[in-house]
Amino acid sequence: MKRLLVAAVLAVLAPGIFASAEEAAPISPAQLQKILKFVDTIGAKQEFPPPTAQSLGMSSNPSQVLPVVTVVTDDHKVYFCRSQLDPADYIIWSRTADNESSYLFRTRSDFKLIRALYLRNEAFPVVADSNSTQVLTIYKGALAALAKDIDSSSSH
Repeated sequence: MKRLLVAAVLAVLAPGIFASAEEAAPISPAQLQKILKFVDTIGAKQEFPPPTAQSLGMSSNPSQVLPVVTVVTDDHKVYFCRSQLDPADYIIWSRTADNESSYLFRTRSDFKLIRALYLRNEAFPVVADSNSTQVLTIYKGALAALAKDIDSSSSH
């Protein structure tokens, strides 16, 4: 069931998810509405602890919890989250291969990277340089993983 739910979200994301090496292609308003309806009705609710919302530039309050609605890829490496503080904000959460750390990427409907956080072993989140080649590569890899997951899910 979870695989089908993730597949439905990613089926809407997959067409045209990439443009150039520097930016992701926009998703049409109709596609975005399908994603948001799915996430809002079937996604799992969770919260990121403070100061995640402040670190992502979504709140000025360092004590603010960041509530989201989330779907995940089959391998549990990449999560798509919709913020409940501002529903126009999305977080792509990507775990690293060693499972020792992860990145949180704040984006909006155009999927251009706004801000990135690096999290290492439950440590205090560190704002990462959103323009660095390494961060952009990891972000684009997370988007590619979402697209790959939908491709493999749709064949089952």
